[in-house]
Amino acid sequence: MTADSIHLKIVLILTVGFAYASILGNLSHRLKLSPILGYLIAGYLIGPYSPGFVADLQIAEQLAEVGVILMMFGVGLHFKWKDLAKFKNIAIPGAIGQTLIATVVVAIFMRSIGWSLEEGIVFGLAIGVASTVVLVRMLGDNKLFGTPQGHVTMGWLIVEDIITVGILILIPTLAAARDGEAMAWESLAGTMLFILFKFILLISFLFTWGVKIVSYVLNRVIQYSEELFTLTILAFTFLIAIGSALLFSSSIALGAFIAGMVIGQSKMRLQVASQSTPLKDAFIVIFFLSVGMLFNPQVILQNSFLFGVILAIIILVKPFSAYLIARLFKYPVATAVTAAVSLGQIGEFSFILVEEAMYYDLISSVAYDVIVACALVSIAMNPLFFKLFRKKMVV
Repeated sequence: MTADSIHLKIVLILTVGFAYASILGNLSHRLKLSPILGYLIAGYLIGPYSPGFVADLQIAEQLAEVGVILMMFGVGLHFKWKDLAKFKNIAIPGAIGQTLIATVVVAIFMRSIGWSLEEGIVFGLAIGVASTVVLVRMLGDNKLFGTPQGHVTMGWLIVEDIITVGILILIPTLAAARDGEAMAWESLAGTMLFILFKFILLISFLFTWGVKIVSYVLNRVIQYSEELFTLTILAFTFLIAIGSALLFSSSIALGAFIAGMVIGQSKMRLQVASQSTPLKDAFIVIFFLSVGMLFNPQVILQNSFLFGVILAIIILVKPFSAYLIARLFKYPVATAVTAAVSLGQIGEFSFILVEEAMYYDLISSVAYDVIVACALVSIAMNPLFFKLFRKKMVV
């Protein structure tokens, strides 16, 4: 039986992928870079655009879907409205303003080089969202979690997460508008209102009866077995994520985020987090591996101008706009610099948005390759920028 037998493909992806990810992730960490960079490079090494072992891309993408579900579940689980409320005066206008500036700049640029307006908007929204994993790691490594700078930056990031959820809702609507071409604005507005109605219906049920059912079941199961407790968490997460997608036309990623929020409302939230974290971390690695597998360096060479401009917007325009907004709201230089430098990168949410847009044919594979390349570079450069501005971030 050959190594390419179907029943071995998943085993090979996990064996080779985890081995490369472990080695390169540790190397990245030793170089004071984000392990995500190592995971992405590991994915490239087992992908079709590099020599040597080539993993099955379709199976890797299926495993990556599990990673997306568990990652968005984790974001929803730790989402707290009270954390956002403390710094809403800067977090809300800051995140919205920065995302809007990035989107407008990218849309104008891409329109000027012949891309469609829809592609420009989606591309701009994708690079407007920073990586939660990278930012949390950055604040932790620099002991900034308990400082005003850390609180403002995390509040800013929470709003960006909410914006991401909103974009996931709107992507099918943008696709419908594109496909209809001559679709009247009234029809488009009606479609958006119907999607919003279904979303409100979903939220209303889950945060009333859903929370009660989840809390009751988890409280009962934990009395018998921790193993069954973990299994029940996974069952609820996937049930809500897939059910939301099938019954309410939301994305699986959005459904997983809502599942995390629903389970997070129970008194078992801390235990849920501790039980689900190891599995979530493992599948997040698979997610980044699958992203790296799709990276094609040849596309970057063929689109070097596009890559250079988008990267400049990520590491220059985004941080500069964040800095100006923070200073406009009278925040100290240290806080403004921390927020600016922390948000000058892109990561997992950008991939999720672009993958969702690719599913609806709103954006091309070239755009995806550029996003992946920009993520690789911005994640690598972010810690260096943090050190460069370290003197300005003294508490």
